[in-house]
Amino acid sequence: MRLPFCRLLAAALVAAAPAPAVRGAAPTPAAPAKGVAPMDAARKALDEVQDMSYQNKSLNELISDLKDRAKVPVTIDPGVFQFGLDPSQPTLNLDLKQVKLKDGLRQALAPFNLKCGLTRDGLFISTEEGLTTKQLRQRVTVNCDGTAFAAAAKQLAVDTGANVVLDPRLGEKGTKAVTLSLEDVPLETAVRLLAEVADLSAVRMSNVLFVTTPERAERLKPGADAPTQPGNNVVPFPGGVPGGPGAIGIGVIGGAPGVILPAPVPAAPAPPPPPAEAKPDVKPEAAPPAKPEPAKPDPAKPEPTKLGGQ
Repeated sequence: MRLPFCRLLAAALVAAAPAPAVRGAAPTPAAPAKGVAPMDAARKALDEVQDMSYQNKSLNELISDLKDRAKVPVTIDPGVFQFGLDPSQPTLNLDLKQVKLKDGLRQALAPFNLKCGLTRDGLFISTEEGLTTKQLRQRVTVNCDGTAFAAAAKQLAVDTGANVVLDPRLGEKGTKAVTLSLEDVPLETAVRLLAEVADLSAVRMSNVLFVTTPERAERLKPGADAPTQPGNNVVPFPGGVPGGPGAIGIGVIGGAPGVILPAPVPAAPAPPPPPAEAKPDVKPEAAPPAKPEPAKPDPAKPEPTKLGGQ
């Protein structure tokens, strides 16, 4: 009986012993939170507070570093290169402590007169007009069937990153049910048509689509901007492109930035005037000599008396 008891005891000790740890196994990353919209995740990442220090770095290096930190796609508008911007030149010198990534990026882009903003495709860098055009002309699809206008407009803003603002004075007018289907249209067009169906009106103020009553919209029109047009409106860089040609300033005071202008095309020289026609050297004819006038009798002297027959 002693042998079986020893075997049972050994088996119990083996079962109670901890399993050996497996070395070299990588930790399993946490699964991303479900239900978070990509645009919301991008906004949260760009709101992260970090140090940003760049010494003699290029714009390309800044963008690459930002991609690694925020895990957000970043695109530069190709139109900004036509004025001499070279993103590979080491022209960045920046040292910021504990700033939001989006704020640090804006400070880094300021010398280039560039702006950044979120779109459905990620972070877009361009001039102010170029960024506005990109955001407001994103292609969207609308399928509203009795949807409250305010809810439809808010969803478009969330999906695209654009500024769609409802007048807070609308009250119940902003919740009017709308029914509209649109396929692959610019965001600005979709907002304007939705507002029209809801008996409202949208006006563009810079990069904001403001929806209000038709009466207020009419009053805002003199100071409003025209609808965006296809293509980016790229403007020159004030103060010159860092590392590029200098600025041409008119009335620049206290180091204020000038405006880079394209090199003027030299005007073609004016053709020389046609040679004057040679005129023959014609000498004027000599005037004929004047004929002597007959002498007039002097009344003071009496004429001699003629004697007849003598």
